[in-house]
Amino acid sequence: MPQFDYESDDRELMSFLHDVADAAADTLDEIRDWSMSGEREGQYSADVVVDDVVVDMLEAAGFIVLSEESGVAGLEWPIRDNQLLAVVDPIDGSTNASKGLPWFATSICVVDRDGPRAALVAEQSGSETRYAATRGAGANCDGVPLQVHPLEDANIAVIGTNGIPPTPHGWWQFRTMGAAALDISLVAKGGLDGFVDYHDHGVWDYLAAVLICREAGACVGEVHGRDLMVVDPTERRSPVVASSPLLLQNLISSAQRQLS
Repeated sequence: MPQFDYESDDRELMSFLHDVADAAADTLDEIRDWSMSGEREGQYSADVVVDDVVVDMLEAAGFIVLSEESGVAGLEWPIRDNQLLAVVDPIDGSTNASKGLPWFATSICVVDRDGPRAALVAEQSGSETRYAATRGAGANCDGVPLQVHPLEDANIAVIGTNGIPPTPHGWWQFRTMGAAALDISLVAKGGLDGFVDYHDHGVWDYLAAVLICREAGACVGEVHGRDLMVVDPTERRSPVVASSPLLLQNLISSAQRQLS
């Protein structure tokens, strides 16, 4: 098993994240039980099974792991020295997966003492589409570089949401698809012009996708202006992503009206 720390090569680091996503995919292929685990509200037995595989691989490679399913241990924040933190959602969109809806992913973001460093959002329902980014080196989808095309006119925008937007919302259309990491990554690809969270998410749901969007040139914020980089498993945030600064402010204002 390779070992990783702050000095590790980004290409080797990203290659390993793909290996972890492959292991998660292989495990998912074998799962037939989508009953609730009984350990935590909303947690499926499959979440636990995939989490065991992913966390074991990451820990064996030297990472501290913060996972939606198993929390975090041994982390001092802020990160010091050469440590690497892996923020993981083993199955983002597990309800979709339980119902056979083809929209769920494994999401991993590696964080070092300088912040989010490497990200992978691996679609796991069959298409095997993979969104990836490394800090300062851009983002890609299946190896093809991503660059957003700014859209300022909200009247022709298609927006992804978590939760129900106000009426009227002021956009052309919106989509609520149930897997935040994939939904947000679509902004980097141009499949959506923006994403706004009318409820909230844990850091594992959005951190990888946010780095991907930033590296693709998208604008990123939070409904209440809070830092999106958190490590307390109980903390929640409402990320907002858009292809232009004007659209970002439109989405933040809409969410603030809805939540006030």
